[in-house]
Amino acid sequence: MTDDEIKQLIASNAKSIEALSNALTNDQKERRREQTNLYQYLSRLASAQSSFYEVQADYYHQLATLQERQTRIEERQTKIEERQSKTEERLVKLFERLGIPDDDDTDET
Repeated sequence: MTDDEIKQLIASNAKSIEALSNALTNDQKERRREQTNLYQYLSRLASAQSSFYEVQADYYHQLATLQERQTRIEERQTKIEERQSKTEERLVKLFERLGIPDDDDTDET
């Protein structure tokens, strides 16, 4: 091999090495861009999940609150019905003492 051939081979190899280096650099940049996009996507996904869980927790809290209210209303209704029953019993006794016929007696005649 002559000196010119060796110089041409060295120049050719240098160009090949430079092209490979540029390709590697471009691949690394593309990989970083893709990685950044992936992290942004994962961040948005985590944020969406967090929002979903907050809404879900609020829903269950509201549901529990409604159930508690319903239970209190049912308890109040039971107390009212008990009072009403006692009042009706007292009225029946009072009517009996006063000799006032109750509605069932007047319907039969």
